Amino acid sequence: MATFTPTSTTLVNGDELLLITQPTLRAKLLHARLVDEFSAKSVIQRGEKVYLSLRSIADEAARREIAWAILRLQMGANLKAEEIPDPLRTALQTVSSGPSPLLLALMAGGLGGVIGGVMLMAFVGLIVTIMNVPAESYVGVMATAVAFVLGSAVFGLITTIVVWRRLAK
Repeated sequence: MATFTPTSTTLVNGDELLLITQPTLRAKLLHARLVDEFSAKSVIQRGEKVYLSLRSIADEAARREIAWAILRLQMGANLKAEEIPDPLRTALQTVSSGPSPLLLALMAGGLGGVIGGVMLMAFVGLIVTIMNVPAESYVGVMATAVAFVLGSAVFGLITTIVVWRRLAK
């Protein structure tokens, strides 16, 4: 059985303040304060402590819903965007935590394409050498160049798709 201490909410002049203790959520709200209107009014920093004021929300049910969402986020829950109340959702979505999964997949695909192209080019160069193609002909150079381009495209595309699917889960 778990008990929660009542220090997570504080009443100051009738204003309910939620203490934000989870470091990631705290950083997101402090950053959102710079770009989001709700956060600018509601996120309060007093010394080392960060609070979320619910004064600007008139509806009592909406205040309870936001307080419950903050509690769940501070306990480490992974909430979907639909589960977070609207003002808090817009505040948390303004903060970008890093590159999108598609961008990460494209970067990995580019690296995988170059590595795959070089490996295929080296393999074709080995085959051309084994087949003892004369150095005067351009067949060896053209074959390795084509192998690099096609290998890069194929390996890059495959790597991008595989990484994107894994990151999108």
